[in-house]
Amino acid sequence: MYDFQHAGGSFDVTLRSNGRFFCQKFQAGKATWTVAEKDGTIVLSIDWQKFGKYELAVVDASTMSLSGSAVGKPESWRKMQRKRPFTVAELNVFDSEWNFIHPGGSFKVELRADGYNHFVCPDFPAHSHWKFMDEGSTKLYINFGKFGEYELALDEAGEKADGCAKGDPANWRKMERIGQCSTEAVHEHDH
Repeated sequence: MYDFQHAGGSFDVTLRSNGRFFCQKFQAGKATWTVAEKDGTIVLSIDWQKFGKYELAVVDASTMSLSGSAVGKPESWRKMQRKRPFTVAELNVFDSEWNFIHPGGSFKVELRADGYNHFVCPDFPAHSHWKFMDEGSTKLYINFGKFGEYELALDEAGEKADGCAKGDPANWRKMERIGQCSTEAVHEHDH
């Protein structure tokens, strides 16, 4: 988790596995990041799709502080400061498969760590998404399209979650983690 800074302010971004770059506030489906050494300096390259391309050099490895700009535009400066590592629960949510349990039974769902945080359910297809309700939170919000909205609290290990339909505590839901899902079959959607 990093604080991404520019002349207009700052917001959170994450560097996810397999070179996936994510920002809840400015989502881009195929945003990526890579690291390479250039002239003895470690440089983070970000391809943020419609939001531009950036190169930031590590200026302090102990604090993971980076500084740079939009590619080819040094006047368009950017900085990144590491806020914290991912929690165990967050890591167990990324690209995971779960049993989604409700009063009438259960079915499998996937929480994708793609550029839009897709929530995938083969049995009940809908253009759906998930997110952490607050930065550093173990509370998940799921927008299951036509099947409703849900809020669930993860345990610290990210193996189980309990909650309900949004605003309806009597309409409970639970999730139990099955394991990792493949990142090869990510469903791409245009937004």
